[in-house]
Amino acid sequence: MKTAGTPPAAGAAGPVVAVTVDRSRPETVSRLALGITHTQGGLDRGGDPGAIARGRTLLAAASRYQNVHIMGWGTDNPSPAPGVHDWRTLDRRMALVRSLPGAVPVITLCAAPDWMKGGAPNRTDWSKIETAPLPEHYKDFADLAAAVARRYPDVKHFQVWNEFKGFWKASANNWDYEAYTRLYNLCYDALKRVNSAIRVGGPYLVVEGTGSGRGDWSTEKPIRARQWEVIDYWLKHKKGAEFLCLDRGLRTFHDKTRYTPDEMMGFTRYFGDIARQVRARTPLPIWWSEFYGGIENGGPQSVAAVHASILCHMLRGGSAAALLWNGIDDGEVDHGLVTDIRKPGGGKATPHYGVFRAYHDHFGPGTPIFKAASSSPDVEALASARKTLVINKRAAAVTVRVDGRNVPLAAYAVRLLDAPPGPSGR
Repeated sequence: MKTAGTPPAAGAAGPVVAVTVDRSRPETVSRLALGITHTQGGLDRGGDPGAIARGRTLLAAASRYQNVHIMGWGTDNPSPAPGVHDWRTLDRRMALVRSLPGAVPVITLCAAPDWMKGGAPNRTDWSKIETAPLPEHYKDFADLAAAVARRYPDVKHFQVWNEFKGFWKASANNWDYEAYTRLYNLCYDALKRVNSAIRVGGPYLVVEGTGSGRGDWSTEKPIRARQWEVIDYWLKHKKGAEFLCLDRGLRTFHDKTRYTPDEMMGFTRYFGDIARQVRARTPLPIWWSEFYGGIENGGPQSVAAVHASILCHMLRGGSAAALLWNGIDDGEVDHGLVTDIRKPGGGKATPHYGVFRAYHDHFGPGTPIFKAASSSPDVEALASARKTLVINKRAAAVTVRVDGRNVPLAAYAVRLLDAPPGPSGR
């Protein structure tokens, strides 16, 4: 990525990049609230007591939404046979969520018990966790959704299914969005019958297209045509919805192109582009049910920088929620917010945690956002009345001239700065 800027001033680190913040009037207002999806290595699954305690405190302080799945990713089969419920693990996970100060619980209605997928009652084949229920059992799954809603009446946010698992339609070379929408509508009606105040979202679609244009279909710019087929059909035929769910990685899973860290950092902008495209189709709030950075061999600080940039573009694009898949650095993902709670001394903040906490504390819903322009595309800034967040997306040090001062930033550094006193300050 080409470096912009002037030679460094005396005592400065690296070239100087100018960031200009205009606090005369806001350019937008943040809608973005952060959350965590608890998975198989969750805080309720055991570990070092001190590490768990630290992890609980830190994660609760940096996130609003706490999301759990009804089956899998830390919870067992909630309905091992028709008419039979086993709530023990889901109860335990919900007890965890309720114990976190300020938590807003979210339940994802995935996966389906085996007997809804053609399997035998009272048996769970975890190798088929990604299999969708059979059409003749869609109503049974909706009935299960209603039972979940009745058992946990404090939960007002539900996501229907996860990444179209089991809904691939080879003959169409696309997801079977018609079948999914039938399942979604049954769940929507079932949930609303329990409580009309419940908020329901779908379709939880993985958005394809890395955006580099350097290879096959997987490198095209998002949103690709077959994805619009899914979104447009769901928008037209859904019974109703209170939010729209998306899912994306920085590089599309099928894209085998090798990219440099600088190139990968350049793809963060698509999170904003996608949100703006969807918002042109619907006023529904946009939820990122999952999102992934993934700078290969970049280390913890690059994880912090790439996610700081992703969240910046989500916010500027008008996104309403971002749920991080697993906030614990236990080997499942490379973006943990706290270190491994299984180990003594674990449960401590990672560099990524500082980023998450900064967005949660200083750029949450209702925060006026002011225009912040950078002389370099690989240095980004986000400004509120009180704070300026600067993000160095380079693998080298740089000095940022911002708010009347020089701020040295190490490679991939993210800094939260106090805004200077002025008319917009409070």
